[in-house]
Amino acid sequence: MSPDDTRHLQTLLRNFDAERLGEGDSVVGANLLALMAVSLANVQRPGSGLITWDGDMIAAGASLLVSGAHSCNLISERVLTGLAARQNNLTSRFCRRRTHETGNGNDNPGVPQAVSSDFAANWAETLMHQLCEPGAISDQQATECWGAILQVPARTDIQYLQDHPTVFVTGTKTAEMAAQLERCHLGRPLIHVGLDSAADFARFDNLCPAVMDGRSTVGPMAESIRGTVIVTDPNAMLGEVVRDDLPSARWTSRMLWLVDNGGPDPGDLDDDESPVPLGGIERRLETAVGLAWGNRISDRESGPVLLRCEFSESQARWIAFLKRLEPAFPGITGAARPLFATLWFGFQQMVDAARAPDGFRLHAEQVEAFARFLIHKMVNFRSAILHADQNHRHGLLERAIIHKLEGSAQSVRDLSRRFHRLTIRRCTDVLLELEIAGRVTQNGGIWRIAPAHAELDTSRAEPLVLEA
Repeated sequence: MSPDDTRHLQTLLRNFDAERLGEGDSVVGANLLALMAVSLANVQRPGSGLITWDGDMIAAGASLLVSGAHSCNLISERVLTGLAARQNNLTSRFCRRRTHETGNGNDNPGVPQAVSSDFAANWAETLMHQLCEPGAISDQQATECWGAILQVPARTDIQYLQDHPTVFVTGTKTAEMAAQLERCHLGRPLIHVGLDSAADFARFDNLCPAVMDGRSTVGPMAESIRGTVIVTDPNAMLGEVVRDDLPSARWTSRMLWLVDNGGPDPGDLDDDESPVPLGGIERRLETAVGLAWGNRISDRESGPVLLRCEFSESQARWIAFLKRLEPAFPGITGAARPLFATLWFGFQQMVDAARAPDGFRLHAEQVEAFARFLIHKMVNFRSAILHADQNHRHGLLERAIIHKLEGSAQSVRDLSRRFHRLTIRRCTDVLLELEIAGRVTQNGGIWRIAPAHAELDTSRAEPLVLEA
């Protein structure tokens, strides 16, 4: 990372108390902080995000995978447990309401009576009512009116909320999670998937991508579901599936990875810096999540949350940064495109949840540096896994070639024929490396073991570490 990026990153981590959040580990604290911000964006009403003064918009929300015991434990305790508790509280209150109604004259036990509501139609619903009345609106205006109606979601009342209370979805079986999606609120769930083994990646291979892409439908009217997914991998199986390139786990490459290691060290804050800690991060998160969830399920007139932010230049820099990393991590531009906007949205919601200290400022450069830090960790983690696997295979090939040459001297062509799918060019490259190391010699195109070669050293270069 550049010196400016490092400085901005250090300031943000200090201001948001990342080292304390990570129990002394600032990298784990950064993972927790990222998930806090992303979760805040994910529970908002559909369409929430950033908007410029010119009206340009970008939606907030992202899917991510957390790998590593420490990060997963903290994230489950500090974030996911709270989300599940809120969902349980909402569902249980409607269950109590149903029980009360059943005990007060409902002739069909288990089937609740209609819930009363002071529901008032919004302008789109009033307009639709007029369109359904013959002659109320001229034929010429009808097309424009129908087009306007399609841009405005229907007003939700208490009855809708009772039938569709599910915001946070979790479970161990896809069937039970699909049943929860039938009652999804506003068609935008936040799904939590826990993975305990490599086989679990295949179990969610269909459900998770379908929800992330908006290809999942529910109900008799085939309402589309498009949401976000949080995956926890406490046993760190991600490295295994990356190394083996499991087809059933490739859907995870379309989300942000938060890992306990693999990235540049954020370092310590310079002595000449003067941070202004925001303070009370956990309390701010609780307050902000409560406000976001309350705004989402309210039966009063409410819409998506749009925060003013001139994000155009920052987003352009962000996309250019991601495109430079495409060779190292194919598809990362699509996977991480909304990350900057999502982090900015979530951080700003935490800042606004309570009075900020005098002198505190959240700058776009800090959020950009934090986002780049997370992506560097993700790319470096994958590169290290693949590099180590390539080194292992290369070492096995070197030892196999040495073993075959111990029997007799051979030409490159004869030697390559004794292997399955070993090209002459690849065989020549390995032999030349062994020759430089003094392990083999060649004369007239015939290769043989060096007279007194040392024990084969299969160590390779260090894994790739990206620096901006």
